[in-house]
Amino acid sequence: MRDKIVFLLSAGIMIILGLLVIGDFIISYKENRPIDESIVHLIQIVITGIIGIVGTYFGTKNKNKNK
Repeated sequence: MRDKIVFLLSAGIMIILGLLVIGDFIISYKENRPIDESIVHLIQIVITGIIGIVGTYFGTKNKNKNK
């Protein structure tokens, strides 16, 4: 069950992030302006967070198997 929750959490966050990025790229293209730096910063933070979530999940999963 936890496998599905972690997968859905990670996939959902990536889908929402993808929609935000694509939306910002479209707006930047139509308005002929550079990509917003806050979106780039958001991408970096979210990817780091997802790595933390998945890493913690696998870390605790392996810890529970060793007991």
